[in-house]
Amino acid sequence: MNKHTSHRQILYGLTADAHFLELLHQPQLSGTIKQVFNKAINFSINNTLYTLLCSPLDNAPNSCRIINKSFSSLNIKENDYINIIENEIHIGKGYLISFQLCKKWQKENIKFHQDKLNNHNYLLFLNSQINKIDVILKDSTHSLFNYQGDNLFHLQISKKLNTLRAELINVLVNREHKNLEKIINQFIGLGIGLTPSGDDYLVGLMAFLLLEKHPIHSLSSIFYQGIMQSKMNTTPISAITLEKALEQEYRENMYQLIQSLVDAQETNIYSQVLAILNIGSSSGSDMLFGIRDALFITHSFGERYVN
Repeated sequence: MNKHTSHRQILYGLTADAHFLELLHQPQLSGTIKQVFNKAINFSINNTLYTLLCSPLDNAPNSCRIINKSFSSLNIKENDYINIIENEIHIGKGYLISFQLCKKWQKENIKFHQDKLNNHNYLLFLNSQINKIDVILKDSTHSLFNYQGDNLFHLQISKKLNTLRAELINVLVNREHKNLEKIINQFIGLGIGLTPSGDDYLVGLMAFLLLEKHPIHSLSSIFYQGIMQSKMNTTPISAITLEKALEQEYRENMYQLIQSLVDAQETNIYSQVLAILNIGSSSGSDMLFGIRDALFITHSFGERYVN
């Protein structure tokens, strides 16, 4: 152990995605810590955000899960420097992340089966999942899509979100795409927090609708234009989450739920929905509103095929 590492506490990476691991194989890089939470630490290198996750959390794009169950006991602060040296990450003067035990997490490649739109049983399955998610979301009053408080600012945002939601569903169901890009523009940054509700909604919606072979996949370029034109209106972490969503890159829990919905595999769906629901303070609920509407839109396409 050399003089640069002997005084540092060693943290061990467990799993990381390809984007994160690429950092280790480049010439010496440096950056800074941006946000520190009990379960996640965000840092920036070359204007790109990456995340350290504690071990109980699922894998995600641009992230590495660390063996620690919580970061609350670590003395890591915003603006601490990050240096990547010889396949290790140094944080400030006190910590070193080793990747000797780290394994690569591969994102799923999920494809929609368009022939399912001709399958009456699959449409019944979709309708059943829509109803179940509706029951769960009915009690999610912390989501701005279902806001029940008396804060005038939040009420105004909630009204705008639900208006845009209705407009988006209408243009997709009726295949009137002229205003789609404009509607997507207005969602970006609409809400509060690190990942505003409008952004989280689009992430959930795109997770299903932009699957390869889905009828809506042909509109991917419109979603791309709408998001890229307005990403400066949201937070850096939300902007990169939306960019990843355009590339069909999501958290591991999202992949698991989407795969179950594509395969009509009900065994684990309830627990997978709850896993999404528990993301952040309201992000999971907002994503579920997007997933719910994606299933509704898909069902409407299926009704035409069957009829």
